[in-house]
Amino acid sequence: MSHALRVWAGDTPIARIEHEGRDDRWSLSYAEPWVAEAYAYPLSPTLPLKRPTDGYASASIKRFIEHLLPEGRALDVAVAYNGLTRTNVFGLIWALGAETAGALRFTGDSAASPAAGEPRLREIPLQELEQRIAERNHVPLNVWDGQVRMSVAGLQDKLLVYLDRPLADGGRLFLVDGQRLASTHILKPDATNPQTPHLVVNEHFCMSLARRMGLPAAEVGLLRTPRPVLVVRRFDRAVEQADGQTAVLRRHIIDACQACDLSVAYKYERNLGNASAVRHIRDGVSFERLFGCVELTASKATARLAMLRWALFQFLIGNSDAHGKNFSFFVRPGGLLEPAPWYDLVSVLQYGGFDTELAMAWGDEFSHAHVSPFALADFAARCGIDRQLMRREGQRLAKVAVAEAAAQAQATDYQGEAEQAFVRGIARFVTEQARRLAQAVADAARWKAEYL
Repeated sequence: MSHALRVWAGDTPIARIEHEGRDDRWSLSYAEPWVAEAYAYPLSPTLPLKRPTDGYASASIKRFIEHLLPEGRALDVAVAYNGLTRTNVFGLIWALGAETAGALRFTGDSAASPAAGEPRLREIPLQELEQRIAERNHVPLNVWDGQVRMSVAGLQDKLLVYLDRPLADGGRLFLVDGQRLASTHILKPDATNPQTPHLVVNEHFCMSLARRMGLPAAEVGLLRTPRPVLVVRRFDRAVEQADGQTAVLRRHIIDACQACDLSVAYKYERNLGNASAVRHIRDGVSFERLFGCVELTASKATARLAMLRWALFQFLIGNSDAHGKNFSFFVRPGGLLEPAPWYDLVSVLQYGGFDTELAMAWGDEFSHAHVSPFALADFAARCGIDRQLMRREGQRLAKVAVAEAAAQAQATDYQGEAEQAFVRGIARFVTEQARRLAQAVADAARWKAEYL
């Protein structure tokens, strides 16, 4: 038996997705009025507004939907509370699709409009938030008042909230349901893993460093409950005032996996792992695949430069876990892509005791410590980057990073000797990597093309 979901952008129905469960067949049809609009956009490059002669690939539709679902424990909770299985992608998006990453919302086919009427706000006092964070091993953070809330992709605990005004101005946190309002921020408490202490402070430092350097990272802040909670402003949301009412506009985004039509399992370049029998298999998102998305953008030079800066910044901070779901694009009218602000910037190499293999290799090198000038030159050749441009950008970013990392380490956001010592350690690491990068990109520029 087939079932259907309607796909909405705001209060506009844009598509219908059908699913035949027995054979797991998916189909997609765009609403004709939507296709006729000048501002219409497709779900993804592989699901264009103009229907292909042979129709849309069933597997591509399913892969696109999978990326809208949470990962890790948040997915396990959604599965358990809704009486579903992890493989029931259609059932999960039906249950959780009221608020996904980006602009899209999913409802049953008979629904007239998603969550019509006035929005419902449920305030979260800081004391309650602190208690829920403390109890999250027993009551998952994405379950409130017996209801499973949607959580954006990723393995960390997250909570999507609406912030009525900036925290510095006494802003309050709310859970929100409805069409006119939506979550505007993501709350990320510290991980429970003792191997990753000060993870919130780590991400706050790296995100703030990027912004200090003039790089397009999402805006972040620290909330104390009193334990630290990272507050990330959603770049796929825009707040506006109209007719005396506040409204939250949703902006359509996709990640690099969706742009490449790859499943969640392919977010790492070594999609089958690094065991000796499979380490040669590199079918997941690589730098080369990521830079291939430049062809889908409106301004190819701008997109290529944004990707280069993103890659070099990951090197500077030692983020070995920068994978295919950590780079996103806005989808513009007609379907052209535009790089979105950066997120999930963490100095993973501050932590020992677990695998820190690079999510994407520099050339053929998956170890940060072993990235050589040749590996950088190889990376540039594979990704279509002029090595003189890489030299200029690498040396410029390295110079700025040294000064700004030292300044960020002195920020008053960090409380207590433990946090302050931790960020000073990241600043020293960035300084060391900056010196290493400046020399490596200069040496990479000297390699003869015939040797690459």
